[in-house]
Amino acid sequence: MKRSVLTLILFFLVAISMYPMTAIAKTIVKNPVEVDICIIGSDNHFVYKIPKQLHNNMQYNEMKNDIEASLASHWKVESAHFETKQSDVFYTFFIGDLFQEKQDGQLKLSIPYRTLVGMFSEDEAIQLRIMASKLANWQVNAKEWSTFGFDQPLTFLSEREYIYNGAVNELLQQRVAHFDGAIAKQQMILRSIMYFSFIIVQIFTCLILSKRLKKRIIQHPENMHQFRKLNYLYQLIPLLIVIAQIAFLVMSGLLTAFGLFFSPGIDLLFIVGPILVSIILLPIFFVATENEISKELHDKTLGSNM
Repeated sequence: MKRSVLTLILFFLVAISMYPMTAIAKTIVKNPVEVDICIIGSDNHFVYKIPKQLHNNMQYNEMKNDIEASLASHWKVESAHFETKQSDVFYTFFIGDLFQEKQDGQLKLSIPYRTLVGMFSEDEAIQLRIMASKLANWQVNAKEWSTFGFDQPLTFLSEREYIYNGAVNELLQQRVAHFDGAIAKQQMILRSIMYFSFIIVQIFTCLILSKRLKKRIIQHPENMHQFRKLNYLYQLIPLLIVIAQIAFLVMSGLLTAFGLFFSPGIDLLFIVGPILVSIILLPIFFVATENEISKELHDKTLGSNM
């Protein structure tokens, strides 16, 4: 009996002595440096997420200048800024000449890892995340991404992600990453046709619903005092079509594919143009319908008075 009690006391003392050690071990676990490379069209940029404890009393502006100087040795850094969060500092660098080739859907770029992450300690844990268009197929050094330790998580947005977790020195051993990509033109054309088809659907929807609204008011003029409410009600489906059009643009990958395939300005026309047309169709049909209703009711009133 005494032995069992002593054993329990011994285990209790060991547990108490081990608790501070495990608590300390948990507190000294370092979060990795996270680097995002966004190759999504005309807006190409790098984002460094660096935990505050890794700055070692270095000023944030000084850290920004050090990273920018390293990147500027290989690329043209158009602008840079940083913002502080609760436990991390985000540094964003916009790159003007990221691609070595970007023509007719063919894409090439090279990233020297020494330039990208050479400013960190070689044993530092790092997460490298590359975001590319869902409609672009990529290879690294003419091999599959998985060969170099990249995972490809499922994403529902317009970008496709490739994530690498490891140490800085493992990336430095690979020296330079040559990325070869190509836009899947057939998929892009097919999805572009579907994207522009929303305009046709919008035209027919607005035409049918505006005629129904007019018929309802003309046949039942007493509902004219509820015209504003009915007008909004009949515009609900066309508004939902606009929302579906925007969702399709983002989910299909066209949002980033247009930026990779077309030059700046033209890509914006393809991205925003169809949505603007769909939005403009709403007042064109329903304002015209309101004018027609007012005119017919006015003529009917004059005819009855005569």
